[in-house]
Amino acid sequence: MNIVITGASKGIGLAAAKRFDKPQNKLFLVATSESSFKDTFKNAVLYGADMTKIEELRAVAGRIAGDGAGVDVLINNAGIMVMKKFEQMSDDDINHMLDLNLRSHVLFTRALLPALRKSSTAHIIFMSSMAAKSSLVGESVYAATKSGITNFANVLRNELGPTIRVSAVHAWGVDTWGAPNPRDFIQPDDVAEMMEFIATRPSTVMVESIDISNPTQWRGGQAPWSPA
Repeated sequence: MNIVITGASKGIGLAAAKRFDKPQNKLFLVATSESSFKDTFKNAVLYGADMTKIEELRAVAGRIAGDGAGVDVLINNAGIMVMKKFEQMSDDDINHMLDLNLRSHVLFTRALLPALRKSSTAHIIFMSSMAAKSSLVGESVYAATKSGITNFANVLRNELGPTIRVSAVHAWGVDTWGAPNPRDFIQPDDVAEMMEFIATRPSTVMVESIDISNPTQWRGGQAPWSPA
């Protein structure tokens, strides 16, 4: 499979890249810059692009489409979380999350649709979040971007199906920063494993949405990572 992964130099994106780095796959990995990649891959082409800038986004999509015969799997993973109460957020905080978590996914998907349509097993996987289904203090704008991704995926699934399958992954409490008690969180590879499961289903099966969390779940208004 030809697989595109954004935000692939760290966290969930890196875990997904490592999991998909197999002889039968060719990876097209995107991060802020090529120097962001500290790991080596056997079957990957690396790209650097600021996904909040439409010119760079379009340019890397064009290079990917030119390098491959088509795209079988697009994993829209790039994202950022700014944990502050809404009144304490700057305009830059808000715009960065809106641009990277939502706008870039929408525009990058559109840019790669022609390449996806070349595949007989095309699949788009969006990295959403359980924030789309919760109301944690400090996640107002982040939750808005993830809710937008979830609903974008829901509509896109109906518009593109059955030719192109569309899935959304909702993860809760992913240890991407080195938590002192990692057993209280899920790990990036746990999410990557679910992505691999989704992408390798037979063409007659579509996982529309999948929710992943640790048995210790925070459903209230205050999570361990919420600002005081």
